Amino acid sequence: MTNLSLEDSEHQQLQRDGHWSVYSPPLIALPNQGFPSKHFFTELAFEQAPLTWPAPTDWQRFRLGIQFERLWQCALSHLKGYELLASNLQVQGPAATLGEFDLIVQNGDTLEHWELAVKFYLGTGDTTQASAWFGPNPTDRLDLKLQRLLSHQMALTTTQVGQNLLSTRFGTSNVKVKGIVKGRLFHPFTAWQAAHWRYPAVVTADHLRGWWLTDEDFIDRFKDGLQRFRPLTKRDWLSALQPVSIDRRLTAADCMTALGASREQYAHHIAMIDDNGLETSRGFVVMAPWLAITQAQDPAA
Repeated sequence: MTNLSLEDSEHQQLQRDGHWSVYSPPLIALPNQGFPSKHFFTELAFEQAPLTWPAPTDWQRFRLGIQFERLWQCALSHLKGYELLASNLQVQGPAATLGEFDLIVQNGDTLEHWELAVKFYLGTGDTTQASAWFGPNPTDRLDLKLQRLLSHQMALTTTQVGQNLLSTRFGTSNVKVKGIVKGRLFHPFTAWQAAHWRYPAVVTADHLRGWWLTDEDFIDRFKDGLQRFRPLTKRDWLSALQPVSIDRRLTAADCMTALGASREQYAHHIAMIDDNGLETSRGFVVMAPWLAITQAQDPAA
């Protein structure tokens, strides 16, 4: 078997990430408020699939949201019926910047404003509530993100300044707004294992799923050492991994040792790996500070 070079491996990952960004299930189910259904994404078609997808300009300062936007910008230059007119277009008010339009897209005769987000949330407590889903950084919460998307980011087109900018640049302020939100929800491990999904009504029924455990529960559950794992850096958070070489498949104990070298204090993203090196699921191992912050915000705690 020929080993892939680092360049080939990175190229393949960027291709997988690009296709994941376009075709993975959406996270939010609010069609009446501008969030497209799964059908919108599955019906998107490439005139010709990109031969190359954009790589991050600086891996050391990698930001997942920015990379997600760049992958969509690339996709839009190849999708049938769509034309990217502008990206990250700032809306400047009299005294300060009000925000920016992530993407301005021409769809046939329709001008569209797309807001992009890629989000990962862990559920705790009453997981039917949007306020019970926290990011790996626990200051990020699903209900707060949705509120900002709907009341600020996706509402920029209704402001006078936003409408003036659109009219000046594109000849019309009549735009259709879309919220493109992809990502994954991580259910408590026992609920995930039992396929007992409880999630908010604003989340799509076929959302991508994972699990989470505390660091103590992770070691206790997998202390027999039979299961294998691989820690995930931010660059690995989108598409599924390529087969993992045997030297990178870690026991739970070795995985925790590797995670201990990280500066991350809240939550560590990992993949569960089978005997063939294939990813079978994704999860988070959460630390005491993450639990303390999320429990402090839980009304039932």
